[in-house]
Amino acid sequence: MTLEDKDIIQVDATVIIGVMILLTLSIGFDSSIISQKDQNITRLIITLAIIAPFTASAVLAIMTNLTNKHTEQLKKTSIIIMAIGFGYLIFVIAAFMASIYYLI
Repeated sequence: MTLEDKDIIQVDATVIIGVMILLTLSIGFDSSIISQKDQNITRLIITLAIIAPFTASAVLAIMTNLTNKHTEQLKKTSIIIMAIGFGYLIFVIAAFMASIYYLI
């Protein structure tokens, strides 16, 4: 099975939108304004760190269609960056679940 450029872009877009939706939903559960101010910077950094590899992967996948040079290398790099993004996403989810378990 091979991944086409459109498949890579679709996966990247789906993950980015999903992270943004979950971020929006999680903001609504904080009760105090002070805790929201303290956590906004942390949320922003974590969100940017999650979204960055998927955005880079999508840009590289788009570049494979715009150029005739190094298309296979760009595609492989795009897939590797997407895999790194998934690894980081799994790490963040595991850390979040561990923090919830610690609070219980």
